[in-house]
Amino acid sequence: MFVDLVYSLPTLLVGVIIVTLSVGGSIAGLVVFHRYVSIDLRRAHNDVAGFIISVVGVIYAVLLAFIAVAVWADFNKAEGIVEREASLAGDIFVDAINIPEPAGGEIRRHLREYVDLVVNDEWPALRAHRVSERAAAALRELHKAVFRSADRGPVFQEILDRLNSLYDARRERLFEANQGLQSIAWFVVIVGGVLTVAFTYFFGAPSLRLHMAMTGVLAASIALVIILIVAFDYPFRGAASLTSEPFMKVLRDMNGPNGSADAPATPSVPRVG
Repeated sequence: MFVDLVYSLPTLLVGVIIVTLSVGGSIAGLVVFHRYVSIDLRRAHNDVAGFIISVVGVIYAVLLAFIAVAVWADFNKAEGIVEREASLAGDIFVDAINIPEPAGGEIRRHLREYVDLVVNDEWPALRAHRVSERAAAALRELHKAVFRSADRGPVFQEILDRLNSLYDARRERLFEANQGLQSIAWFVVIVGGVLTVAFTYFFGAPSLRLHMAMTGVLAASIALVIILIVAFDYPFRGAASLTSEPFMKVLRDMNGPNGSADAPATPSVPRVG
């Protein structure tokens, strides 16, 4: 799949490829256009071409900015979901300390296992556009452990409410992980960029080299915004993807001195992005 190929490559390499193809293609098109359409004919229509390209340029710039802002907003939304899910896991762990043993210890154990699997199994899976079935199974076991608790008091209700919120946050995270720009949006971005650059060919500049340089700069500017959109389109993929740091912090707290007595003596939390 083309998307998988793009996100399997370093962002810098993808950026260089996009800029190179954009600049090279725009200059090659100008050279061909210059060969078949005389500069005198184009120069005679510079005023009209200038008026039209100002309208076309503004429309495309607004469209490109709108899409870039929307992608950035979705990226920040996904980041907030990750932080909320990690925070809910930490809250449930603290609440479970007040559940009598052995139920409390079982809840904490399953919760620690879930967070560990999110960090070490699900995060790499998300980068490969997959979901960790092991993490999902651990969450189901946690749910069963909560209901096996004999305590049905306020603490149980608090844990149950937060567990349901944890389910919601996980579903939202997985939904955001699979949501990118629609094909029609990419079609408009790419075709709009091609048309905007191609319209500069209608100008009759005295120097072809200067005209090529101006066209190349315009193509590179559009390509840079497209690179930004590509980098943030899928929040959990690519070099600019979200990290599992919020979950890693919660896992360190669970395994640290502030955690329960059933925590391992020497915690080891791998640095998984």
